[in-house]
Amino acid sequence: MEQINDSVEILNIVRSIVYHLNITNLANMTRKIIALPINNIKLLEEVTDIIYDRALQRQNYTHVYADMCASLINDSKFNKLITNTEISFQKVLLKKCSDVFRTLTKHNPRELDKLKQIMQNKNLEQQMFISALNSYQFEFSKKVISNCRFISELYRKGAIPEKIILSYITDLSYENEELQLYCLCIILQLTGPILSKAYDLNDVVETLLFAKDNYDLSSTLKCLLFKVQKMHSEGWIKEESNKYIGNIYTKFSELPKEMKNMYTLKSYNIMALLIYDECYDVLFDFVDNKKIDQVIRLLKMNKFLIRYDPITFVVSMILVALEENQNIRNYAGKLLDNIVKKKLLSNHSIRSGVNKVLNDLGIKEEYPNLSNLMLDITSQFKV
Repeated sequence: MEQINDSVEILNIVRSIVYHLNITNLANMTRKIIALPINNIKLLEEVTDIIYDRALQRQNYTHVYADMCASLINDSKFNKLITNTEISFQKVLLKKCSDVFRTLTKHNPRELDKLKQIMQNKNLEQQMFISALNSYQFEFSKKVISNCRFISELYRKGAIPEKIILSYITDLSYENEELQLYCLCIILQLTGPILSKAYDLNDVVETLLFAKDNYDLSSTLKCLLFKVQKMHSEGWIKEESNKYIGNIYTKFSELPKEMKNMYTLKSYNIMALLIYDECYDVLFDFVDNKKIDQVIRLLKMNKFLIRYDPITFVVSMILVALEENQNIRNYAGKLLDNIVKKKLLSNHSIRSGVNKVLNDLGIKEEYPNLSNLMLDITSQFKV
């Protein structure tokens, strides 16, 4: 092979290889990548990015990309390309997989803040913003599920340590949301036949069965749960993973109503979370500076919260105040009163927000003296 030293040319070759990869040309394409002079950390990371991203995009070929990665990891020359460092292809790849997996169990404010900024700049109405959040959630779900499938295939090829896949299963066993349960099913479906030879997976399967019996789950997930249960009861006979919904539906708009509702509910929860975070900042700006005009200017400059969902704004402001002392609750009431006077909120929004809090069973349970706490807030304004 002619010597290639230009990084751009190397990356273009890698893109071409992974774009056209299939089971027939796997061995030949893998040899081509091994032969490339990838001799610095930046280039190694960029090559890993290309392989990883394409593996997640082509979900029906995930096992083929896992085969390629396993061969690259097992090739001592390729896997330790950078001399005198601890960096290896395996470590870079596992970090990428782990980073995406961690977004499953931890809130990712950076991505949501970025999305929020885009929505503000486009000046979208509430329904359009929810629609954008729906699409974001759908694409996010496809990515994390593809990542879990890829991780599982890597384990099946002997490319990642057993302790890593076990830690992922343990983490997901503590979750009860649809997406996390789906990922747990995918991992068990692919790795169960191997892991069950050395580990008891009864507790993990019981977790899934509890979710099936106690949570409102989509028919798609219930079907997958049943499949995992069947594999478990039959001694984890090897079985192909069923196709993820993303293999059939490429856009949120194509989803059946049942699945759309699941995403829309989560989108409203995300919007409420964003509003809660900003309500905290707005309230304590008022508490610290005692300048209502400054707060009003802030809200007018950044009217994302009030304009998109004024009632949720009121609810979130109250929830922030309920966590604080009486003095802060009084300030929250004064702030809401001033915002109404400045015509950024209506009396209807205030009344609706107050009633939503007072009638919420979960909030009542959390705050047994809710009526008294609310009085600290509502006594500061007239509606």
